[in-house]
Amino acid sequence: MTGAGEADDVGRRGRVVVDTPSGRVGGRHVDHPGAVGPDGAPITEFLGLRYAQAPVGPRRFRPPVAVEPWTGVFEATTQPDRAIQPYTMLAPEGEPESEDCLALNVWTPDPSGSAPVMVWIHGGSFTTGSGSLTWYDGARLAARGVVIVTINYRLGPLGFLHLEALGGERWAGSANLGLLDQTMALEWVRDHIASFGGDPARVTIFGESAGAMSVSTHLGLPASQGLFTRAIAQSGAARHVQSAESGARTAANVLDALGVDPGRLDRLADVPADAFRSVIDTINATDTDRDLPLPFRPTIDGTTLPQAPIDAIRAGAAADVVLLAGTTRDEMNLFRLMSLLAGAPPDLDDDRLVRRMARALAARGLADDPADAIHRYRRHLPEATNADIWSAVGTDTTFRMPMIEMLDAHLGAGGEAWSYLFTHGSTGLGGGLGAAHAVEIPFVFDNLDRRGTAMMLGEITDVRRRFAAGLADQWTAFARAETLTVPGSDDPWPAYETSRRSQVALDLTSDVIERHQDDLRSLWRGDPAGATGH
Repeated sequence: MTGAGEADDVGRRGRVVVDTPSGRVGGRHVDHPGAVGPDGAPITEFLGLRYAQAPVGPRRFRPPVAVEPWTGVFEATTQPDRAIQPYTMLAPEGEPESEDCLALNVWTPDPSGSAPVMVWIHGGSFTTGSGSLTWYDGARLAARGVVIVTINYRLGPLGFLHLEALGGERWAGSANLGLLDQTMALEWVRDHIASFGGDPARVTIFGESAGAMSVSTHLGLPASQGLFTRAIAQSGAARHVQSAESGARTAANVLDALGVDPGRLDRLADVPADAFRSVIDTINATDTDRDLPLPFRPTIDGTTLPQAPIDAIRAGAAADVVLLAGTTRDEMNLFRLMSLLAGAPPDLDDDRLVRRMARALAARGLADDPADAIHRYRRHLPEATNADIWSAVGTDTTFRMPMIEMLDAHLGAGGEAWSYLFTHGSTGLGGGLGAAHAVEIPFVFDNLDRRGTAMMLGEITDVRRRFAAGLADQWTAFARAETLTVPGSDDPWPAYETSRRSQVALDLTSDVIERHQDDLRSLWRGDPAGATGH
């Protein structure tokens, strides 16, 4: 904490210095709108705090090593380098990027307090993204009396490459280095967050897409047990992992693309970092024969991840963790738009839709008539094109059904859970997104006025701002273990139960729904009783 002499300096210059177990850290007050805590004091941010040593040289493809203490004051006023990743609109060439990326950001309403903590794990298919994107700025959430942490972790082959399958025990853990990075960040929170005004006994992890898949995996990851008490999974669940065989295949393909002999894995230390960036696109384009188009993702390697997270959850590994999980209504519309921009045809003919549905059913061991399955979807979407139907199928099979399975498994083990369906649609990008994948993020963070949001969402109105504020209120209320209410009202948000499957449909006017499209759930689960809700 700051001493008396420094306190005057803080008031004069907006600078804050805290003492941590690793050394002194300097932060600064945030000056953008809404960044004021419950007591009227400005939010303080600490950017680019290293939580692990640089995973470079001999530490490449090795589990993270805790940061070493330093002398003097570390000035935490610059965003950390993002992880090595392909260049995209969200990760343009020229912005700071390196393998030395294991750092995090902290926003706190009061460095002398003891507030609940929320740790955000970013998404991006385990190959892109960072904890420093403007949508993830934590100041407005922190203004609600919580400490916000956003983290970076290793991505792509540097973070998720099952080398142990090829090189033996020396490479143990390489398949899940990104997960181990996240675990080490949570250990840093346990050991350091009290210095920033956070309560290490009240930690909520939350994330979206690959971040939600990570959150869900941590529910069954032995190394993460006891590091958090609550979890929010936004559009990602515990089944989004791959087998050891699938991980080994990806590793072999990566080595082939890099020109590295599987018998000389030590030569990976000499591969330029840029090569790991380019190989991501190579593998994504060529290794497409898998259940999910995610060749780089957590692997059930028998070492770090000894069993499928969904099985660990079912056995009670996370029974003492309170869970909030949900999806957006039109998840796959985002990926559909990306395909259209890449030149895919705008619609499907009837025969192609039937063939796709048949493959989707067969992949899940189901013998249902594909035409009947399509008819079920048309009952819910009577005006839909064939492409709309296929997008709805992908939303269900990739996101909604795994989420329901995870909630049911958690409750079956004695856990407690809530659920939502985000239905508020975007009006941006020609209006074709609807309530697509990732649309909820700026609402959750109450960051509608940040750069780039209007392009994605459309016009930012006062009504939408109020909706965002109400949603952020509920996310932080969850972290504080307070009673949840339906945003925009005082009505209680009912807990999830397998008999009723209660969810809150999150929109400008939110409401409680039950057994949403249960006939489609029964289709993919092969559970005829599900159609009647029993």
